[in-house]
Amino acid sequence: MSLNRRYISILRTVIILVFIAYGCGLKEKKSNRLLKFDSEVWINDKNGCNGERLNLKNQLLSLKHNMRGFKTGEIENILGKPDAQELYERSQRYYIYFLDPGPKCENEVKKPQALFVRFSAVGIANEFTIKPL
Repeated sequence: MSLNRRYISILRTVIILVFIAYGCGLKEKKSNRLLKFDSEVWINDKNGCNGERLNLKNQLLSLKHNMRGFKTGEIENILGKPDAQELYERSQRYYIYFLDPGPKCENEVKKPQALFVRFSAVGIANEFTIKPL
């Protein structure tokens, strides 16, 4: 009976280690896909004033599923500090990034398109939406 319990304990430990290794690998795969995204251009186009972010829109849309589950700091490393923030119910918040020239630009567009990144109360990105402000 003792040998059987020991076998089950070892099997349980192996299964847990496999899940941990798999989870770490998923995060790395997501990060590798984001290497194609030109974060520097995005970040340097603060408030979308230069129109460079609009050129990255399709690329961003194709990568948004890879950014789900990222923490606020990880999103800021990729997209920079948000142009605006909005608090929502239950301690959720939105980071807002303008694609078209936003309100702080000289060439402001009346209803600029913006990327809304919704974070859960614990700071995990769970939704990416592009819509007019």
